[in-house]
Amino acid sequence: MEVRSAKIHIIEPQRTTVVAGDFDVIISGGGPAGVCAAIAASRLGVSVLLLEVCGCLGGVATSGMMSNIIDAQNKGGLLKEIIDELDELKMVSEHYNCVDPEALKFVMEKKALETGVCIRLYTRVVDCIVSADRKMQAVITESASGREAWTGKVFIDATGNGDLGALANCRYESGNSEQQLQAASLCALIYGIEKNQIPDLIQQERAAGKKNLYTMLENAGITPSYAMPTIFPISSNGYLLMSNHQYHVLPDDAQSMTDSTLEARTELWQQISTLRKLEPRFTDLHLGTTAAIIGLREGRRINALYNLSIDDLIEGRIQPDPVCKSSFSVDIHGAFDGNKGYTSSGFKVKPYDIPLRSLIAKDVSGLLLAGRCIGGDFYAHASYRVIGNAAPIGEAAGICAALAAKQNITPDKVTYEEFLNAGGNPHPEK
Repeated sequence: MEVRSAKIHIIEPQRTTVVAGDFDVIISGGGPAGVCAAIAASRLGVSVLLLEVCGCLGGVATSGMMSNIIDAQNKGGLLKEIIDELDELKMVSEHYNCVDPEALKFVMEKKALETGVCIRLYTRVVDCIVSADRKMQAVITESASGREAWTGKVFIDATGNGDLGALANCRYESGNSEQQLQAASLCALIYGIEKNQIPDLIQQERAAGKKNLYTMLENAGITPSYAMPTIFPISSNGYLLMSNHQYHVLPDDAQSMTDSTLEARTELWQQISTLRKLEPRFTDLHLGTTAAIIGLREGRRINALYNLSIDDLIEGRIQPDPVCKSSFSVDIHGAFDGNKGYTSSGFKVKPYDIPLRSLIAKDVSGLLLAGRCIGGDFYAHASYRVIGNAAPIGEAAGICAALAAKQNITPDKVTYEEFLNAGGNPHPEK
């Protein structure tokens, strides 16, 4: 769809916005990072508001259906609590650490409510108030309740795309030095076939399974836009399907995200319909649901006190203020011409520390970063962006925010000793 660009500007009348609430900590974004930030902060006895634009918590893992929790093996803290609770409900796959998205919504929302977090769904942060001396004072939201302001002591950007940091005029980067962005994917849940019927498509090593699925679809005349389509089991006959790439999706362009989502959903339906017709094992296969939001791998990386670099990953650098250790590879999806799969660009990662300084915005005070919008370069981001890192990063941001709010100081003034004493970095080494 082509949208005609506006040639004129409309001047809106000046307006007064009602302050709907005042909290110690305000978090924009209710994905894994935002949820863990909210729970961690609330457990330290401060008031917390969690703002989420969708109708559930969990972000890319629930609304986005990408519930494969990568790089969780060496993590403790809230991420382990959540996975353990899901395991008790028998909602964790035995092979791939995939969890049931609907169960994840329930567990995250229950845990947040139990700790006293004030949750506001269907609410988008559209602006913020920053003082003359560059301290964040309030966020502005729009929802069915209208335009509202929320004042706080400390704020956390857990939007994934760094929306709040950008609204505060923080410097940021997106993509690589040539403005190439990672591909996006629209995930789906599929049902109707038992695991023992498709061992060739869900092999433990998975590389062969991906190749087999790609070949099957290609031979049927539906060549996937993603060269490594993957089926992740989440139950005996239910699966997470990631089988498409949408290229050059701009995280700050609603029309770009819209067009890509519509194209991806059409492709998914074509894939399932073709498999049902041409592959006897898939006669009863059906598309349970496609994600409510497209999964963006690339957004803004907000300028922080310390921006992680590829050198940190290659050298496996130990930091003086770690919040967790990442072990995941550099995983770049479709950013470069001709690459329909993923690549490490030849970089080999040693386990490296993610420092607290990378969670503290440099260009505005009172703002913490959680999830994949923390400070880092293109290649570092391609490693730490996964859920297994986003959740503990969020937990750390919540702890730091609570300590800062209690002392009426900015997050950069919180000492690492205080952070550790409050339960920071609860992640066992392996």
